[in-house]
Amino acid sequence: MNYEMRCEVPVLSGYDLVVVGGGPGGIASAVTAARHGVKTVLIERYGQLGGMAVVGEVQPFMPNHINHKTLDKPFYTDWLRAMRPYMPEDTPPLSAELGEWRDLRISKEAAMLAAEDLCLAAGVKILYHHTLFDVKRENEKLTAAILHGKDGLLAVTGKVFIDSTGDGDLAAKAGCDFEFGDGKEDCQPMTLCFKLSHVDDARRLPGDELTRLFQEAKKDGTITNVPRDGVGEYHSLKSDIVHFNSTRVAGKNPLKAAELSEAEMEARRQLRELFHFLRKRAPGYEKAEIHSIASTIGVRESRRIMGLSYLTIEDYDAVRKFPDAIARVNYPVDIHNSKDGGFTFRPLPDNDWYEIPYGCIVARNMTNLLLASRCISTDHIVNSSLRVMPVICSLGQAAGMAAAMAVKVGKDPSALDGKAVRGGLIEHGAKLGPFEVENTKRTNWDQP
Repeated sequence: MNYEMRCEVPVLSGYDLVVVGGGPGGIASAVTAARHGVKTVLIERYGQLGGMAVVGEVQPFMPNHINHKTLDKPFYTDWLRAMRPYMPEDTPPLSAELGEWRDLRISKEAAMLAAEDLCLAAGVKILYHHTLFDVKRENEKLTAAILHGKDGLLAVTGKVFIDSTGDGDLAAKAGCDFEFGDGKEDCQPMTLCFKLSHVDDARRLPGDELTRLFQEAKKDGTITNVPRDGVGEYHSLKSDIVHFNSTRVAGKNPLKAAELSEAEMEARRQLRELFHFLRKRAPGYEKAEIHSIASTIGVRESRRIMGLSYLTIEDYDAVRKFPDAIARVNYPVDIHNSKDGGFTFRPLPDNDWYEIPYGCIVARNMTNLLLASRCISTDHIVNSSLRVMPVICSLGQAAGMAAAMAVKVGKDPSALDGKAVRGGLIEHGAKLGPFEVENTKRTNWDQP
């Protein structure tokens, strides 16, 4: 069918920075820029902020630490502190450097409310229920994001734009070059997270024993739809509530709406099977009830937008440092295999990290477009390491800092000196300067 639309679109103007996507990177970008005096609008397709920590119900935050001290400051720590007033009264206080597993557990409601609190306190204008529809560009410069809401289209103009959509939707609509998945039209499987309540924690089996039961159930035909090798379960805020990262949907393209729809239904088919298996065969789960299910399936991988720099697995293996680094990462390569139920896990050396240079968050094809989500400019393998939410917060605050600096000096982000951006981040409180590393082996972070 041939369809053509020409119409007048209302314009929302007067903003220096337009951030598309209200996940961890988007809120970090918006708050950081607004705290530096930049007039900022944040666009979110759902009615709440927080991204995968909220609508994806992902928990806990994965550790990105050296000597059990977080590498992600200050926005990430600000967000966790802002969550505390909304947590259960018996929630332990945060440790000084987020060094305990209990610090990293998430209440999605607290994460959402805290994110909104931080944005409003910083003076960010929030536009909920607006989905990116198209863009306007002039040569290599974005001039407007065209949004779709219940009342039609809206154009939002700005000087600098930040793509925090996860999938790199803004950059793709602007015509930026990108890579997809593993480069062979395949990407990591998607997961729908959920929680069960009324679990007898005292009778729960250790992980290896639960895995044995799960594998027996696969052999006898009780489990037929779940391709994982085991059950991924985590403690939650309450001892009788258990969080599951156990569904696995492979072979679907998260950039195609029809396949994404099929993935949601497949994930819920797996959830039903896991729920009934646990009730019937896992000690402590006999009276389990469904406590919550993520509002949307979690996507680990899709587009990666080509930037002025490109980070590779060789950089990861060499724990390479850069003079214009805007984030540090100690989280391992963690690839969920799409062809079987296993993982590719490639840890970093104890007490060392690699760095992400500024050019990885600057789109190659647009002079005023920054990237603040898992869609930054890296290869497939190293991307599986830096995609975790604490690191995304650091990428977001770097994009927000760069946007603020660009607006103040009247330049595009592509013209900034990355070393100056790093300097601004250090002054802002980011952990990018020298610090003493204790030569001690870290405690096991694999399971809370």
